[in-house]
Order: sequence, then structure tokens, then C-alpha cells
Amino acid sequence: MTRLLLGLLLIALPLCELALLIRTGQAIGFWATLGLVAGAALAGAAVMSRQGLTVARKTQAAIALGLSPAGPALDGAFLLLAGGLLVMPGFITDGLALLLLIPPMRRAVARWCVRRLAESVHLELKAHEARRQGNTHEAQPNLAGGPIIEGEFERLSEKAPAPHPGNGADRL
Repeated sequence: MTRLLLGLLLIALPLCELALLIRTGQAIGFWATLGLVAGAALAGAAVMSRQGLTVARKTQAAIALGLSPAGPALDGAFLLLAGGLLVMPGFITDGLALLLLIPPMRRAVARWCVRRLAESVHLELKAHEARRQGNTHEAQPNLAGGPIIEGEFERLSEKAPAPHPGNGADRL
């Protein structure tokens, strides 16, 4: 069902964009409409070119501080998406791009996407921070000074492989 909706959206979006461009051209004129579309494309190109190096710097800074690079990487990915939407001709995609340029909105969309991804792959994350109070039985010492994240995963969509029928002598 979602694939059908996505397919309909991919067909409907360009048609809606074209209709809106025609209506805008009738209302404010061809050259003004062309100027708006070209200005949005230039702004999108500027956002995309600026974000390439910024994402790399923020990700490296997060890693250097012992933090997860996922936040800066997702933030940068959505900024690049916003730039790509601005480059595309049309006012609907420009509106979506402007929403992604607002940091709280971008974070909300990123959280929603990560939640949907985690639900679709049946992913469960459990994390804890190691205590450095001398109890070596609870956690190993943390040499970097940051949190220790341990995890296990299980692919629920796959079955476990069948045991090898041999006597075990052919395995190394």
C-alpha cells in the first residue's frame, strides 16, 4: 500500500508543481516566476556546496569529543536534501526545503525517519554508560573517558542457518 502511495506521489508531485508554476506565471508574469525558480536553485546550490565540508567537520568534531557522529551526519544529510529540493524547479519542493532549513523542524523530521527505520527493521538499541567507580565487574575501564556502548542485534526477518551435517572435522 505504501509503495502505491509513493508511486502516486512521484507522479502527482511534478504535475502539481507544473500546475503551480503555470498559475504563478499567470499571476505575476513569466519573468518573475523564472526569477523565483532561478533564485531558489541558486540558494539550493549554495546550501549544498556549503554543507559538504561543514558536515565532515562537525562529524569529525563529534568523534574527537567521543560523541556519536550520527547527529551531525543526519543533520547534514537533511541540509543537503533541503539544498537538493531547492534546486528542483517548483514551489512545493521549495516549501519543503525551507521547512528542512529550520533546525527544530529538521531534527523532528530526522527523529521521525530514524524511528520509522528502527520500526521497519525491528531494531532495538540498548545503551548504558560504564561506571568508573572502581567496580571492574560491572564494566571495563574506559580509556577514552567517554561512554561505552555495548549492543547486541538479531535479524528477526532471517532464520538461523541450519547446522552443518558433517562431524565437525571439516571445519577449522
